[in-house]
Amino acid sequence: MSLPKIVIVGAVRTPIGAIGGGLAGLQARPLATHIIKALLETTKLDPNLVEYTCMGWVMQDPRSPNLAKTAGEFAGVPHTTPATTFHENCASGGAAIHSIARRLMLGEISVGIAGGVESMSNVPRFLYVGRLKGQQYGDMTLVDGLFGALNDTNVGKNGELMGLLTERLVDKYKVTREEQDEVAYRSHLNALKAWEDGSFADYVIPVEIPQRKGDPIVVAKDEGPRKLAMENFSAAKPYFKADGGTITSLNASSLNDGAAALLLTTQDKAKELGLSPLAELKGFHNVGVPRELMGEGAFKVLPPMLDKVGVKVADVDFFELNEAFAAVVGAAFHDIDGLSPEKTNPWGSGISLGHPVGCTGARQVVDMVHQLRRRDKKMGVTTRCVGGGIGSGEVLVRM
Repeated sequence: MSLPKIVIVGAVRTPIGAIGGGLAGLQARPLATHIIKALLETTKLDPNLVEYTCMGWVMQDPRSPNLAKTAGEFAGVPHTTPATTFHENCASGGAAIHSIARRLMLGEISVGIAGGVESMSNVPRFLYVGRLKGQQYGDMTLVDGLFGALNDTNVGKNGELMGLLTERLVDKYKVTREEQDEVAYRSHLNALKAWEDGSFADYVIPVEIPQRKGDPIVVAKDEGPRKLAMENFSAAKPYFKADGGTITSLNASSLNDGAAALLLTTQDKAKELGLSPLAELKGFHNVGVPRELMGEGAFKVLPPMLDKVGVKVADVDFFELNEAFAAVVGAAFHDIDGLSPEKTNPWGSGISLGHPVGCTGARQVVDMVHQLRRRDKKMGVTTRCVGGGIGSGEVLVRM
């Protein structure tokens, strides 16, 4: 049985907001609704044709159970359309895309929405005690859900922050501080240039934030990219490991808010509906890596994924390896023959654009789909490392 060709016929994202920044006034559900609604409007698709919705969301809380379902409904998708919300840490948006693709391949559905969202500004603090005997008296401590999400509690006795885990990667792959700062510098430079030359125009959808008085605030651009000199990076102090550390607040990703969404279907169905494919989802893949070296996932996924679709590193025009940390990209350059800075993250990534974790996988694919077209290239690869020890990625071909 031959599988149908899976195509992307719509791809949009919000600007990426800084934590506590312009998008902080919206929780994850309305942020997701906004981008799904924009996707339907830009593709002019009848919402009744959407047969499944999948969304990634990492820092989930009880205010929006199964956000994929409610966000879709508020955007106009009928209540009869089922939905699934994915938590796969930084790969959650990618997991949503992979799930819709599988459903299309199996013939379960013919049209689906996939995406991701995160509002790190609105992550709650938790009270883990209070329902067990013996806890009727005494003080109770609130635990920061945001800090907890950035900490792997299964490493060592007390857990270990993702930045400390990545210092292990630095040691293993001999990534210098200078290499990391160069990756971070290029990230900001490339992101600023992409905004200045209009590469993000049209598909980055502005968000209006209602105010108690007066007109709404409009967030129209990513809040992360900055004009920084190499001296700024070299002057930054190690953040996670004071003695001998190399990872700083400037060569690591930021904390962010944002949402992204894609419309996927088969090539035959796109033709039937009169939808123009933007790109083919040629392949996708996941691998497992040691949780202590979780950053490896972003590049260890490359060889098996490319082999699966019969592609070599030299065949790929652009790579976006998410910059959870610059050290991850630096280690990739050491490990993957033929991977070059010129082809990697040419419009920025997690360090400059931002890393709203549940959104990132979908955001990467949205950007890649459009950047291939705007830069007149054919093939792109998107990958990300994942807390807990996973690598996740996609191969995309412009159509």
